[in-house]
Amino acid sequence: MAEAALAERTGALPFRNHPDRAAAIGEAHARPPLSLHVPSTIHHLAFACVGRDVAGELYGAVFGAPNTTAARHTILARDGLTIKLEPHTEFTTLTLVSSDGRAPGEDLIARIAGDVPDGAELLVSLRVFVVDRATARAHPHDIGGVLRGNIDVSSSFRVGHDGFMEMHVAAPAIGPEQLGRRVQRVLELETYRVMTLIGLPTARRIGPILSQLEADLAEVTNALTYGEEGDAAILDKLQDLSARTEAMRSATRFRFSASRAYAALVDERLLSLDEEKHGERPTLSGFIRTRLAPAVRTIASTEQRQEELSMAVGRALDLLRTRVDVSMNKGNQEILRSMNERQQRQLVLSEAVESLSVIAISYYLLGLLAYPVDALLDAGVLPISRTLALGLLAPVVVIGIWSALKRVRRHWRTD
Repeated sequence: MAEAALAERTGALPFRNHPDRAAAIGEAHARPPLSLHVPSTIHHLAFACVGRDVAGELYGAVFGAPNTTAARHTILARDGLTIKLEPHTEFTTLTLVSSDGRAPGEDLIARIAGDVPDGAELLVSLRVFVVDRATARAHPHDIGGVLRGNIDVSSSFRVGHDGFMEMHVAAPAIGPEQLGRRVQRVLELETYRVMTLIGLPTARRIGPILSQLEADLAEVTNALTYGEEGDAAILDKLQDLSARTEAMRSATRFRFSASRAYAALVDERLLSLDEEKHGERPTLSGFIRTRLAPAVRTIASTEQRQEELSMAVGRALDLLRTRVDVSMNKGNQEILRSMNERQQRQLVLSEAVESLSVIAISYYLLGLLAYPVDALLDAGVLPISRTLALGLLAPVVVIGIWSALKRVRRHWRTD
């Protein structure tokens, strides 16, 4: 037991480490920038990793060996290239840096193309030329500005015939670490921009479905308002609408929330670039924000429509439930009223039967009393006639029996 406890204590401090302490501390160094020299050519690819082991298979395709480390990134120098493979939550980036032009990076991409797993789907393909600012050529139709550190960045933001989007970085004489940090921000910016925008096609695809669900809900609500259909039929339709709405929300919830998160990262990266306008070219920040904002608003609007549709279906179900409850209450009141009327009739019948019971019991009791009366007459003890004696006993018997039955009924009611 003591050995197990000591195994969980690392370093000089004699305390038990939290199981996630190392990961939390290591996260500060999980995204190291690459040192860049002028000139350099960068190929930056981002793959959406669909499946549990796709990132590991992609590692094997790039480095030719299985991944045996738990590192958040891998950086190796091989064949004139600096190779960086970096897994993220739902995508993995591959960055290739060469000082010998574009050929080494393109040769490696061509070699690994057949080994990339099917679950790795290409999202970003960016080629960056890092050149000396003094030898940089102007591109009048490109978009871009001057970043912090007097770094000029420009791109057409169009994918060429070879599948790459090209970007030119004109850098002054600054250190390789500083240049690497600036360029990494640009690479992250493009990656997060694409990750934000992949939520837009999803929003567009479900737009017609959402409109149809809203129309179906309006039809069901009208039927509920004007009583055009029975409650059972309306309930079936509302349950179907609720199931379809929740299935759609479940299918898109992660994508839309991820787009919002990536959009926030894009804003942070744009602010960190501290871009200034250069000549008449549109700035990188202005171009991205202008194109990204409508997409993000469309995604947010679609997500809000889903939320409002779900709430509207819930309100319709509540309204139907209320109507059913009111109808059931009316039915219960009718049942209670019918039971009350039946009880009243039973009470009248009971009283009638009780009266007949008094007469019947009195009749039989007088019949029994006739025997002692006859005996008294035979003995000469009774000075009156048999008829007179029974006639005098009859009212006493009737009153006594009626009083006895009344006491018994009162006893039952109090109990």
